[in-house]
Amino acid sequence: MPVPRNNVERSPALSRKLSDLPTQPGVYLYRDEEGTLLYVGKAKVLRNRVKSYFQSKQLDGKTRRLVARIWDLEFVVCETELEALVLENNFIKEHRPPYNILLRDDKSYPYVKLTWKNAFPQVFVTRKVKKDGSLYYGPFFPASTAYRTAELVYRFFQIRDCDIDIDGKRGRACLKYQLHRCTAPCIGAVDQAAYREQAKEAKLFLEGKREELKARLEAAMWQAAEHSAFELAAQYRDALQQLDAWFNRQKAATVDQEDTDLYGSAVLDGRACVHRLVMRDGRMVGRREYMIEDVEAFDGAVLAEVLKRVYAEDEVPGRILVELEPEDLELLREWLGTMRGSRPSIHVPQRGEKVELLAMAQENARLALERKFEPARLNQAVLEGLQGFLGLAHLPRRIECFDISHGQGREVVASCVVFTDGLPDRQRYRRFKMTNQQNDDFANMAEVITRRYQRLRNEGQDFPELVLIDGGLGQLHAAEAALRALGLDQLERASLAKKEELVFRPGSSEPLRIPKTSPVLQLLQRIRDEAHRFAITYHRNLRAKRTLQTELTQIPGIGPLTARKLLQGFGSVQAVREAPAAELEASAGTAVARKIVAWREAAPQ
Repeated sequence: MPVPRNNVERSPALSRKLSDLPTQPGVYLYRDEEGTLLYVGKAKVLRNRVKSYFQSKQLDGKTRRLVARIWDLEFVVCETELEALVLENNFIKEHRPPYNILLRDDKSYPYVKLTWKNAFPQVFVTRKVKKDGSLYYGPFFPASTAYRTAELVYRFFQIRDCDIDIDGKRGRACLKYQLHRCTAPCIGAVDQAAYREQAKEAKLFLEGKREELKARLEAAMWQAAEHSAFELAAQYRDALQQLDAWFNRQKAATVDQEDTDLYGSAVLDGRACVHRLVMRDGRMVGRREYMIEDVEAFDGAVLAEVLKRVYAEDEVPGRILVELEPEDLELLREWLGTMRGSRPSIHVPQRGEKVELLAMAQENARLALERKFEPARLNQAVLEGLQGFLGLAHLPRRIECFDISHGQGREVVASCVVFTDGLPDRQRYRRFKMTNQQNDDFANMAEVITRRYQRLRNEGQDFPELVLIDGGLGQLHAAEAALRALGLDQLERASLAKKEELVFRPGSSEPLRIPKTSPVLQLLQRIRDEAHRFAITYHRNLRAKRTLQTELTQIPGIGPLTARKLLQGFGSVQAVREAPAAELEASAGTAVARKIVAWREAAPQ
């Protein structure tokens, strides 16, 4: 990330644009010095809203960091504020700028999937929601509820869970047919029309439409009795009784039948969780959790952004209950109304069961944050174990790990990955291109250690509690010598050798053998493997760049962009060599084709 600049240090282009902003409604886009889109916002008056970022002294921490990175500004003028809101939402969905609120929907909870578009629908539990024409119900919490629900669908409605092709020609049915868990369309025991009726009943069950489903089952029961199919009638009777018991257990009741979403939030250490309860036909049919990073307080502006992000992807109910009034309430209702057909009501409940349901959502949000922080507490215990194993003076809250990667001495690179409190701190990752392009891991390790910690010292930055080296005793000695030369011999260090996963420490030739099942060793391995991944990725990128530059870009008049275009079109340099002139001309133009043909003809045979 670029070093934050003072607000006065603006680009000339930005200063000119700030002095000539329009007063109409519109959308503004902030970009950094590399052209990366940072933030998208909408404004009723563009001039006032944009200038407020650079003139106000009451900005929160996140906004101050954003302003420090702004290098350029773009804007789109709109006729109305509603049009600006729609355009802003489209830009955010398309580009997902890092400083806009981005909801991370918790997909760890399972769903029950009904493959509705299939001729013979299936039901099964899944944790992945796709736009594939299927119907998804959930998420279910706890996860076991999803499996119990699917089991009830098999029992009540005999919907299949297999994925075989149904042609009615299979020789024999599986055991589930004998157990009355499937009506066996695979052997033609039920036709498509009858099976679709089963699926419709399962759909009503999963949607929680109790009365409609009961009416269908009662009608089927009496019809079976009239035709003397008493065994079948008894099955419908039992299903009705079991369904009553199931719905009574599952009922999250409200006397109000209007479709409603409730939102409760909790904030802890700069993170927020928003818990959404989905009420349909007076019953809770689902819940969602959304995590938001870098939030100082959950206020009306944050809530408005949450609602915009949620309903850009989901159905808008008739009523939305919230714990506080969102910013630009009437504008938000107007926008939601364009998608729903009529404006939803959005209000803060004051009494009765709606307040109790809102409290439930808030409590679930609080518990979700605690679940998210549970790994952090576990990491604390692992770090304490690591401190004990290595005999460190301080808890290794920040660990920096180094690895070297090269290909036969070419494109020699090094990586430095940083783990803070046991988790990757990717903003602090660094990569290095070695000046010593030789197959000498010891010299290269000494170089990267010197470059890394000389810079930290010169910039007055903090040092890690542990320096971890990917390698054995030789690599560790090279790192020690480099630190000693910098006067940083006090830094704790260790190395992890791949062959037997042995840990070496300074002053001892005997390695430490940490049990393979120990979370301490697993943490060291995870850090080492991440350093290796980061280094080898950089090495491969450089190698690919060298390949590109040393072959196609040797052709007079062919630059890197044209070479990349040729590789994308033909797949390889060899394919470019062998391509007919007509194909080259169609792909890259006449001038480029002539240059390539001339190069091929001049090449030695």
